[in-house]
Amino acid sequence: CQQAMSLVGAAAEPALREVLDDAELGGLARVWLTERGLTDVPPPSQGMVFWLTIDTVAAQLAAEGDSEELHALVQGLAEQHGGFFAAAWRVDHPQTADVLEAMGRLHPDKKIAKEARKAAFKARSAHGG
Repeated sequence: CQQAMSLVGAAAEPALREVLDDAELGGLARVWLTERGLTDVPPPSQGMVFWLTIDTVAAQLAAEGDSEELHALVQGLAEQHGGFFAAAWRVDHPQTADVLEAMGRLHPDKKIAKEARKAAFKARSAHGG
């Protein structure tokens, strides 16, 4: 979706503003609007940030597998947000458990990797997958 949105011009702005409150599209719409220098873009909710994060990691996993860039992203997420895994397992995204499992596999710190695997287990239990 993000790649397709990068191809549209300024005429798409009204349509993107219409989806700012959408749980799945609102984060991407904010990115698009902000990248075009618009300053009146409302900040996303924490839930939207987590959904977009899971979605981004899922897309990178699908496109690149275990790339160096993905390893860096996983490490950065865990370091920048101490409670990431405690909140991330609750994200209602179809790839949440798979993303958390991959993060557990990719993170070099054994303690953090274990947190990610536990979060993946919780996500599978909570979301039935």
